[in-house]
Amino acid sequence: MDIQYIKNRLKELGFDSQSVNRYHEHHRYYHTEAHILYILQLLEKQNLLNDDELFLTTIFHDIIYDPNSATNEEDSAKLFKTEAAGSKLSEDKIKNIYQLILDTKTHKASSEKSQLFIDADLNIFNESDDKLFEYEKQIFKEFQFVDYKEYKPKRIEILQKFNKDGKLDRLIAHVQHVQPTIAVFPGSFNPFHKGHYNVLQKAEHIFDKVIIAFGKNPDKNARTWDIPRTIQNRQMMEYEGLVTDFVDSLSYDVVVIRGLRNSTDFQYEQNQYRYIQELKPGIKIVSVFCDKEFEHISSSGIRTLEKYNKHQNYLLD
Repeated sequence: MDIQYIKNRLKELGFDSQSVNRYHEHHRYYHTEAHILYILQLLEKQNLLNDDELFLTTIFHDIIYDPNSATNEEDSAKLFKTEAAGSKLSEDKIKNIYQLILDTKTHKASSEKSQLFIDADLNIFNESDDKLFEYEKQIFKEFQFVDYKEYKPKRIEILQKFNKDGKLDRLIAHVQHVQPTIAVFPGSFNPFHKGHYNVLQKAEHIFDKVIIAFGKNPDKNARTWDIPRTIQNRQMMEYEGLVTDFVDSLSYDVVVIRGLRNSTDFQYEQNQYRYIQELKPGIKIVSVFCDKEFEHISSSGIRTLEKYNKHQNYLLD
């Protein structure tokens, strides 16, 4: 089974086959295409894959997913109903699927079929420790905009609600004791452009989480550009003064990321590093070079090009 199967089936039922592209959104790490394929495989093992109601509930129950939103299920159900208006489904089936999607908000079943789907949706809790720990990493990434000192207790509270018969004891202990690696990427970021994003993505392959810290540099103009939509799921903070003071203000250990474009940047950062070491001995700094295609991009260059309306290619969406 693959995504093409899903698209073909949606088309047969009179739905937009491109709907599943929403599962590729940049802020998704667990609620992805892999998640819906996982549920469909569980249904297939129970000979339930041909059930249109269960199939469409699988596809649409997370079709709208924003970790910041409290109405994902309602919004997903509404989108389903909108798309179902031109489909081959009966009114009764549309009504049933709409309710099945809403039931995933509280995980309280309104019918036997609802319970069946909820069990499939939550089956990750029955998997091995390795898969549970990977699942936890993905959820952590989806909620990376939440400060870690707030995330940890809230996450434990949620897991305890699902901890029937102690089956999640090891996962809860994992969350309690494992310290994720967290970095800070500071800069004036006026604007935050594709070169910055390239460095950010590389840093995120090294660390579990990277906080974007917008600093107010007295030698530079105040930030006037909007924050790109692409990075709005990350944790963002603002600070004034020295980056060492900002790092000291955090309640957990972090590594500082410095983005480099070329050898000139390297020489500048090497000199800055000596000052930082003297101000905060033991501070950890990782320098990350951007890819060659981005090494010429600078915020000041973009601000100059903006005057001639030639800057768009360097900006993030």
